[in-house]
Amino acid sequence: MSDKGCPQCGEELKKCLIQQNYSVVMCSNLNCSYPFNEREMLSNTVYTKDADILEAAKKRLRKEEESK
Repeated sequence: MSDKGCPQCGEELKKCLIQQNYSVVMCSNLNCSYPFNEREMLSNTVYTKDADILEAAKKRLRKEEESK
């Protein structure tokens, strides 16, 4: 992922899990269509470690518990 953010709008880039251990790097700005408006999206598909997936799931569960 780029440390500079989205190449189109500058917002933060995030990984979105699409299959076990594979994510698409995409813009967090809902008004930006990056990378879906790119000609070649394969370069935005990255391997995601199990530890990263588990950490994200733990954070999501903590947020859900705090909001109850």
